[in-house]
Amino acid sequence: HPWRKRHRQGGHRAHHPRKRAEAYAQAVNFAYETPEEIYAFLTEDVKTRISQPAFCAAFVKDRTYPYITPLYLFYPEVSMADDGLSATVVYQQAARIIGMTYTVRLVYENGAYYVDDWERFIDGSYLEKFENCPYTLDWYYNLDTEQ
Repeated sequence: HPWRKRHRQGGHRAHHPRKRAEAYAQAVNFAYETPEEIYAFLTEDVKTRISQPAFCAAFVKDRTYPYITPLYLFYPEVSMADDGLSATVVYQQAARIIGMTYTVRLVYENGAYYVDDWERFIDGSYLEKFENCPYTLDWYYNLDTEQ
């Protein structure tokens, strides 16, 4: 496994897939006001398909959904591919429905593991939840300043 070789050679622990999965969860859970930090974890493939400004705009829009879409990740279970170049990570997801999980793929590239995630931003499918929204928060975001 690439991370084992690096680890034996004294490499940085962030290259270990579990540590990388935990760091990604930390970014998703706490860097929601700075989605650029989340974007930095993404694979080159994802970055070629969505720019940082487009990702950040989609992330901000996604977070405004009424009942704010639960996205708090914990307890990652990492399943490595035999070649060590990728892994599947299944997180437990804090949500109103018990047992919800959130799955991403880790890909080893440029000396570390990066995350294959947010396909719903690339294909626009995340916007579907806004179509049948029972109410709007426009009043909250467009407050008139007239006295």
